[in-house]
Amino acid sequence: MAKKIALALLIVALMLAAGLGWLWMRLTALPDWYESGELITEDGTPQIDNDWVIIPTEPNQPRRYQIRNPHLRQGAEAKAKPITKAIKGSRAIWADEGSKQELDAGAVINLSQMDLDALDPSERESYRKAIDAFPALTGRDVYVGIEGEVGTQGDQLKLAPDTQLRIGDTHYSLKTAAKRLGMSESELRKTIEKELSKLDVHPPAAG
Repeated sequence: MAKKIALALLIVALMLAAGLGWLWMRLTALPDWYESGELITEDGTPQIDNDWVIIPTEPNQPRRYQIRNPHLRQGAEAKAKPITKAIKGSRAIWADEGSKQELDAGAVINLSQMDLDALDPSERESYRKAIDAFPALTGRDVYVGIEGEVGTQGDQLKLAPDTQLRIGDTHYSLKTAAKRLGMSESELRKTIEKELSKLDVHPPAAG
């Protein structure tokens, strides 16, 4: 799954939250899977799935798969990445509904724990802009992710029109997100797809 959770996607999501203080509780809501402890093994270490694991479902229900803590799958290489220290837990869910494939992937991140010294100048500037946009989020855990139908073009994931960005328990369509960011929906889509191309995401094997 993911070699890392893309910093650019995080920045986009946090920028969307700027100025929406009245949505504070929803913006800071954490997903059930994070609070349930299912990402932790019996000995207290992170639960890491090296490949997609089938999630038990009722008969005749769409097949669903998950990978827990995909940001740690690369071992020492992953731990060396600047953003890894800020990620408290991550999960990806792939739903196979026959005619379409859906991806629900994201991470709980605490920006105050980012390894700033390891960022290059452009990344450090993006980080600064995110902090300036919504400084109150830097001292707490925040869920950031994407949800929606996906397709593929070669080795690259392509976002369907209904794909949404999620912060906490708040969802934003790409159209709304693009408007808030002062860019076209096409530009935003290409930006996210570019970041997704850096992630090692492949559909689960059939069977």
